[in-house]
Amino acid sequence: MAEQPVTPTFCLTIPSGRWNLAPLVTGIREHHPESPIVAVWCGDPHLRPVLDRKLDVAWADSALPTFGDIAWPLLLIALSPRIYEWCRTAATVLRLLADGAAAVVMLRVGSAAVFGRCDGLVPPGSSVVLVSRLNASLPADGLTPTEDDAQKLGLHSTVVAGFGPAASPALTWLLDNLVGSTGGIGGWMDRLAMVHGAASISDDSVCVAGWRAAGKGDVSVLDLDHVDLDEPWHFTFGRPARLRLSADARMAELVARGIQQCGGSGAAMSLPGGIAVDGAMRHVVNGALADFRSTTDALPPEPFGEDNHAFMAWLEAAQPWSAGVSRYGLALRNGRADLQTIFPEPHSHDAARFREWLDTSWRLEAGRSVLLRSGEHLAVPIVPMANDPEGINVLGYFDFDQSQGHIARRLADALTIAGVGVSRLNHHRSHGSRRPTPIEEPREARYATNLVVVNADQFEFVVADHGATLLDGRRTIAYWFWELEDVPKRFLDAIDHVDEIWTGSQFIAAAFSRVTDKPVQCVPLPVAQPRPSDRGRASMGLPEDAYVFLTTFDQFSVPERKNPFGTIEAFARAFADGEGPVLLIKTMNGAKGWRNHERLLLAASGRSDIIVWDEHLSRADQMAVLAASDCLVSLHRSEGLGLHCAEAMWLGKPVIATAYSGNLDFMDDSVAAMIGFEMVHVRHGEGIYPSTAMWADPDLDQAAAWMRRLVADPAVGRDLGARARQRMQQQPSLAETGRLMARLAGLQPTNTDTTADQTGIDISTNRSGGTSSWD
Repeated sequence: MAEQPVTPTFCLTIPSGRWNLAPLVTGIREHHPESPIVAVWCGDPHLRPVLDRKLDVAWADSALPTFGDIAWPLLLIALSPRIYEWCRTAATVLRLLADGAAAVVMLRVGSAAVFGRCDGLVPPGSSVVLVSRLNASLPADGLTPTEDDAQKLGLHSTVVAGFGPAASPALTWLLDNLVGSTGGIGGWMDRLAMVHGAASISDDSVCVAGWRAAGKGDVSVLDLDHVDLDEPWHFTFGRPARLRLSADARMAELVARGIQQCGGSGAAMSLPGGIAVDGAMRHVVNGALADFRSTTDALPPEPFGEDNHAFMAWLEAAQPWSAGVSRYGLALRNGRADLQTIFPEPHSHDAARFREWLDTSWRLEAGRSVLLRSGEHLAVPIVPMANDPEGINVLGYFDFDQSQGHIARRLADALTIAGVGVSRLNHHRSHGSRRPTPIEEPREARYATNLVVVNADQFEFVVADHGATLLDGRRTIAYWFWELEDVPKRFLDAIDHVDEIWTGSQFIAAAFSRVTDKPVQCVPLPVAQPRPSDRGRASMGLPEDAYVFLTTFDQFSVPERKNPFGTIEAFARAFADGEGPVLLIKTMNGAKGWRNHERLLLAASGRSDIIVWDEHLSRADQMAVLAASDCLVSLHRSEGLGLHCAEAMWLGKPVIATAYSGNLDFMDDSVAAMIGFEMVHVRHGEGIYPSTAMWADPDLDQAAAWMRRLVADPAVGRDLGARARQRMQQQPSLAETGRLMARLAGLQPTNTDTTADQTGIDISTNRSGGTSSWD
């Protein structure tokens, strides 16, 4: 007689955050309509969500007993989120088994999806069933995961597991060991498998995304733990992955289906009042719990509810031996190399200085003030020679081959052509590559006026490195670029240090004018006519007879802002695969910006007429790519200027561009195909552009219509291109720009020759070292 299958109870571990359980619950009920579903809440106890009655899901962790007199809220603060989740889940599963559950399948919400029956997770006779992440050794090919990753993260899934009636000893062992643990959960699951003889699933029925290929068998459960739900095009190992969604259509399809069951997002833990629970706080509380378990020390007050004030006072109290430095302060210092360097003896000689820092700078730090102090030794001194009123000190990245370095050099050139005295001062705070020939001028601040070509987000380093010698006692003008209408609050400190702001476009000038009463002037630099090399389509792998649309960008320029994904979508709406036209996506720094490059490859996959070419080309060769194309497409969300659009116009190419931001200084409907848009909140801003800001979402149907029109009627493109070139020929010369700067600075240019040529500025689109750029 065949053994009847076990009916498992599904236990959903819900991390801190806001989650929509309905898609996952629907997936479970489709294949296990007979199974009860319960949930475990692992966030702030006062923020436990109300479950939708229609889901028929109950909380199973209500009124869990304390663990050895340690209340759960203290464990929530003391343990890492994953360790706490497993502690609370283990305690809940123990209760479910004690209450008669035949078996329990644990799934972590936001990290797992169900596509079929999960009977393999609860085979008869097994106490614990774990899912193996690996079924073979990992090659040493520089890709992830590596064998080292397997050791650190564990060999078994930590988001899917099954427990039978005999699992109680294993769960009790796990719970006892996790309380007080400071490591990751992966190693503990491996130890559980070893000590308690857990069964292991390594076949296709449970797919662990990023660790194993999808295989050809039916997938019942998908482990999405190493897929970023906000960026579901890459795996979160921190380095390029061996298994890529862009190269595995089946895995890409599984992940796309799986994330539909992971609606919502996690949230970091915070105390009442929004105080973040950080590593230092966890370290202090964890240590106190360890002392309580091994000695007679009292427990800290509970962090939530009416004892929150007492808990905060406990954190800020000093131990008798700590020279008045708080518990939290010492833990903060011990976890940061910069504080250890600056305050090597916090219990004695440095105690007073450290207490002062905790009371002042730390509360204003935002992660930067200590960096300024510790970085002072990196500054190359500038010698204050004089305060001559008839010239300008230009500070910038003169020695670096990056866009802002080119801007600084050309601004200095423009002033020199206009007959204004210039002292070129190099600023060294950049990770960019140096130019082969550095500037040789002495580092002498000779003039009473400064022009600082270092963007607002990096200006604090100017203050730290050169404040006393360069800024004090002189008029300082900042030349800044920025790509949004919203100027972040973090830029306000930079504005405090300058007397005036110059910008490269009216768009940027308007943005800064909204946040300051100081003078803001638009001082655009003319864009020079590009000089392409003689490379042709054959050397670029492009068909000679196809209409080629081009989108070009640097992965360091925040791809979401450049929006090649919108271009791909518009192209796909305009043409069927193989219809004739080709879309070339020319990128650079794909290896360094591998996360977004993988997103790009995934978006382009499945189309034979979309070419992604990632290579660092010479300036002339990059212009040759532009010259070999028929149309430039820039469906950007925002541009400080839009240099690539200007270059295409110089070459007489039609340009399809978003009708928004800095490119409107030289573009309109008479010279380009301007695309309408709606304003939307920033997403995928890479930590540079805040999610509270707005930028453009271009109309992709309109862009697709323009693509079809240009292919169908080449004369339209030729006419747009000719008028675009005429527009660029009307720019002021570099000499005229120099004279404008002199007048704005209150200086008298000595060269007033109006016949100066209009060679303009010729700069690279490479971006490195800063968070905002010329383009």
